[in-house]
Amino acid sequence: MPAEVANHEQPEGRTGGGPEIPSPAAVHTKRDFGRALTATREAAGLTVRDLARRVGVPLGTVSGWCTGRHLPTLSQRDLFLRLLASCGVGDDDQVEEWLACWLRLRRPLGHQRSDAPTPYRGLEPFQAEHADWFFGRSRLTETLVLRVTSGSPGMVVAVGSSGSGKSSLLRAGLVPALCGNGHRAPGRWQGLLLTPGRRPTSALSAQLALVADAAPDTLEAELRDDPALVARRLRRSVPGQLLLVVDQFEEVFTSTGADLAEQEAFLRALAELSEPHDDALRVVAGMRADFYPDALHWPVLAAALQDNQVTVGPMTEEELCQAIVEPARRAGMDIESGLIDVLLRDLAPAGALGGRRDTGALPLLSHALLATWEQGRRSRMSLEDYRATGGIDGAIAKTAEDVFTGLSEQERTLVRQLFLRLVHVGDNTPDTRRRVALEELAGGLDDDRDVRIRELLGRYVDRRLISADVDGVEISHEALLESWPRLREWIDTDRTGHRLHRRLTEAARGWQEAERDPDALYRGVRLDATTDWVGRQDHRDELNQLEQEFIDASVTADRAERLRERRRTRRLRWLAAALAALLLVSGAATLYSVEQRAAADRERNLAVSRQVAGTATRLADSDPALAAQLAVAAYRIAPTVEATSALLAAAGRPAVSRMVRPGGARQAVAVNPAGTMLAAAGASDSDTAVLLWDLADPARPRMLDARLTGHTDSVYAVAFSADGATLATGSADGTVRLWDVADPARARPIGRPLTGPGDRVLAVEFTSDGTTLAVGSRDTTLRLWDVRDRENPVPRGQPLTGATGAVQSIAFTPGGDLMALADAGGAVRLWDLRDRPRFLGSPLTVSSRVNTVAFSPDGATLAAGSNDSAIRLFSMADPARPVPIGTLTDATGWVNAITFSADGKLLAAANASARVQLWDLTTQRLRLDLPHAAPTTAVAFRDEDRVLYTNGADGVARRWLVPGPVLPTEGREITGLAFHPDRPLLIDAGVDLRLWDVTERDRPVPLGPVVSGAPEYDRMTGAVALHPDGDVLAAATRSGNAILLWDIGRPDRPRRLPARLTGQTGLIEHLGFSHGGDLLASSGDDGRVRLWDISDLARPKPLAALDPGVGFVYASAFTSDDRTLIAVAQGGFAALWDVRDPRRPQPLGTVQVAPDDARSLSISPDDTTLAVGVANSTVEMWDITNPRRPSRAAPPVAGPDGIVHALAFSPDGSVLAGGAGAGQTWLWRLTDRHRLDRVAILSASTTSTWALRFAPGGHLLASASGDVHLWDTDPARAIRRVCANTGDPITGSEWAEHIPDAPYRRICP
Repeated sequence: MPAEVANHEQPEGRTGGGPEIPSPAAVHTKRDFGRALTATREAAGLTVRDLARRVGVPLGTVSGWCTGRHLPTLSQRDLFLRLLASCGVGDDDQVEEWLACWLRLRRPLGHQRSDAPTPYRGLEPFQAEHADWFFGRSRLTETLVLRVTSGSPGMVVAVGSSGSGKSSLLRAGLVPALCGNGHRAPGRWQGLLLTPGRRPTSALSAQLALVADAAPDTLEAELRDDPALVARRLRRSVPGQLLLVVDQFEEVFTSTGADLAEQEAFLRALAELSEPHDDALRVVAGMRADFYPDALHWPVLAAALQDNQVTVGPMTEEELCQAIVEPARRAGMDIESGLIDVLLRDLAPAGALGGRRDTGALPLLSHALLATWEQGRRSRMSLEDYRATGGIDGAIAKTAEDVFTGLSEQERTLVRQLFLRLVHVGDNTPDTRRRVALEELAGGLDDDRDVRIRELLGRYVDRRLISADVDGVEISHEALLESWPRLREWIDTDRTGHRLHRRLTEAARGWQEAERDPDALYRGVRLDATTDWVGRQDHRDELNQLEQEFIDASVTADRAERLRERRRTRRLRWLAAALAALLLVSGAATLYSVEQRAAADRERNLAVSRQVAGTATRLADSDPALAAQLAVAAYRIAPTVEATSALLAAAGRPAVSRMVRPGGARQAVAVNPAGTMLAAAGASDSDTAVLLWDLADPARPRMLDARLTGHTDSVYAVAFSADGATLATGSADGTVRLWDVADPARARPIGRPLTGPGDRVLAVEFTSDGTTLAVGSRDTTLRLWDVRDRENPVPRGQPLTGATGAVQSIAFTPGGDLMALADAGGAVRLWDLRDRPRFLGSPLTVSSRVNTVAFSPDGATLAAGSNDSAIRLFSMADPARPVPIGTLTDATGWVNAITFSADGKLLAAANASARVQLWDLTTQRLRLDLPHAAPTTAVAFRDEDRVLYTNGADGVARRWLVPGPVLPTEGREITGLAFHPDRPLLIDAGVDLRLWDVTERDRPVPLGPVVSGAPEYDRMTGAVALHPDGDVLAAATRSGNAILLWDIGRPDRPRRLPARLTGQTGLIEHLGFSHGGDLLASSGDDGRVRLWDISDLARPKPLAALDPGVGFVYASAFTSDDRTLIAVAQGGFAALWDVRDPRRPQPLGTVQVAPDDARSLSISPDDTTLAVGVANSTVEMWDITNPRRPSRAAPPVAGPDGIVHALAFSPDGSVLAGGAGAGQTWLWRLTDRHRLDRVAILSASTTSTWALRFAPGGHLLASASGDVHLWDTDPARAIRRVCANTGDPITGSEWAEHIPDAPYRRICP
């Protein structure tokens, strides 16, 4: 039954026989409103669908009102009245009571405002209903309307500084222009408007429900699961054109905190809604310019900012005059002559010339105008009244202070606490206002205090400094943060404390939403820091009831944990004291002291370890090399779950070494062709030296003593000759220098500097034979030098011209006959260098600046990277007429450098969004994404493409082992895995099967062709099993429900066997061979487990069809002695059979082992324990020592979020791995045979983990979650891997920043 039917289409009858209808006067929250409206609807005998049909609005609109998800907007007043009438509310007094309730909820604080128009809005933005009063932005509104209606497809983003008027432009400019003043009119667009808040996807679904035939909850679930489906349905079902406006877009980055999953879900939804189709649906966002860097991390936003940005700049003087004069004129007021000139003068920044305006001053102007209008008793605006308000710079502060100074001391303290809750204190980002639920501010046990809080907030609401509605309370504009000195002082007094308090608020709310789960409580360093802050003077009073309860519960849980630890310690002390008493009393005292200190040290180490592990996890997506070292440090301090998780995750990523430039200056980097030397030239004014690193031990790069100096300005270009003996460097000083680096320890300059460029040198490149050096400059020229005599290079002809912009990059074909250059003017230019250089064909024009070019090793393909985040590929079959053959568009920022792998199959790109990305050119799919701490500027493959060198703007070069321990799935969903018992071979199974050589964990190699089903079957299901001898592979088909067999004795040439095992009538969920290899069990959705005799592969025979009678059978497995077969099924049942005679299996019983579907199982190698993965995110442990009487061995263990799809015991039975719907893999260590102690949580992606398999050695675990990941589950091996690839170790300053509570030490020998 659909959700909306289940919730709302069961009317309970009219008032006489149903529940009493709550009075609107008793309604205080949106939820109350929904309940009262639902009761009224049910009393009228109407379903939600009936009511929506009568009122003539979408189902989602009425559903949202009846569930309390949202209230009718001001523009929906007539619809609301029509709804009340349809429910039988016709009495005038009743209607007035409902309207009063509705308005009270929309404005829960302060006095209700009259309907009389207000010409100025103060700090509040103009809304659609105020469009007739909105002046000064007509030109910008027209620009925005044109961009939406006829501009480039995709999301449109209005970007401006805080206070530039973005919200008013969107709400009172764009929306009325396209949709009317809040009313739907024939031929107009339908408009939806939202601010993201803490849960932007929920806010989006609530708005879409207003026009969709679905309830908000249903829409939210669909948006998170399949936003493309929602977008398609909206385009089909919504009549006319739909405009979705997302105001205050920066809340995606501030209000959601570090919840990247929520950010991704929302942005995925916007990306799908923004997909270009028939322009029936357009998305427009308004964003503060301060958050530009945050936005560039997301491709959908980077693309919108590149292609569809509308800049909200300062108003012209003419526009400001309109904004001042026209509202007054419309209100019939006089403005004193001279006031306008004073306002314009006060708006101009001190010393400003040429009409320069402060882009963020509009809120100051608007508030000053409102205050002047009110000061003049709303009839005349004079200079005297304006000066009395405090003017442009002082009006806001005066208004705020007027309220504040009228308060008692107790009230002032309360106001300070309230305002600090309404501010998000930035950490390297601007401070912003924070929208807060009224319950957070006034929710407590003290009713008198709550009344005082509401009254105090109401005073500021009345003065328009705070805005409040049923959804929350917020400061009306960020301008208040800077313009009220008292508030600024409150914020700056204890910024760290304010951030800590906000984290506490979010943690307490998360604890409440998790039904007060003890695992959500604070522990360790976080609890210590919070209790220390709370314990200071007055801070306890700043907590609301929920926060106090959260802290109290955390302290109580911590004390209980410490008490348990002390009891353990006490027992040790008693034992130590008893032994010491036999020796010396003084020895006992000493030992007692030592034990106390040891216990305290252990507690401290646990806390520090967890803190450092958290830092390592956070840095993994920006600086994985440093993160890996921090993970090792955390584990060495204490092997906590958090530290082990961070360590194994670090070892599960591509291994990376780093080479840190002293001082961290920017640098240009090149690696010699042999991969034995790296040159890094300083690209800053203060550091222009060229440094050399010896890469002879590639895992431990060593900086040499040599410093090559001579350039007098930044060095932007570096290149090695093909033999690696010569290094060329190009500088902003307009020169190129050559260096002899044949003996790196004795590197020296060669000859005199090469001169000629009229501006900075941006590119240098040698031909493959080393005879020619090309030099590109910002002066748009390219010069060729004959460098056969290194000591005396000579120019080859005149400079080559034709470029319209700087020459950014140069590339030669392998033979050196063809040269490509990147023209910053938006083109790639080709030159034929045979005989005399000549321009070849026409420029390959690009709609953006071209930064880099590269030829494939065979010269057949040319690649060009540009500022539009695209890499364009051209076929060079005819160099005079290059043909486009594809565009790689998944780059996430300006493409700064590209290179091909030696085999030409991969392309690596460095981009401005701090990533290096690898593409598979066969499929043109993104293969790997390597994060960096700063924009990346260089890439180079070496060591037969096993190694990739990169450079970042943070002065750190990095060496990566690629592609790393990951098997790319190319979009295939892998649900089955199998390891070969004797060789490093892994099989993955999805719609087809693929075999991989995993001899080198960092470089899995595909073997043979893709294995697919017989022609009569469409695809495979992902159910796969490998025979114990490793030579026969079984897999299931989706159509026909058949099992096919392959001989993989030669993995590079798998051969399908003729036999087909049929008979299953539902989807085959699982396959498994017996350990002896003679039997195969298949289980599936027909509710049966089938046994097959495969002792003769030429003639497999069905043996038995076992029906436990409990529904779908999800998995089955044999015990190691092949005596017992166990299957798990729907409803949480497990069925057991004695299969010693497989022709006549004997049922041993069916047991309910779980309260929800049992989706996976694994049997311990000693056959004593059955682990069952359950759909409710738990793992059940059962003792099957006696399979006739299985018994629960331990309470259910909370596992990863979602359905536990996969379980696997390690070969020695000491570790259990579990994977579920949230993309996590949990590792537990078994103690006492059945008890599970959590060891680590591994996260590879957000998609489900469908399959897990341990390799025969037991230390390597494969997980299918998106791609297939290879994890080393042995912490000692993980440490060796990290330490073998660290490069430069963590520095003292990095240690002090990230591990301040422990003394510095080298973490790797």
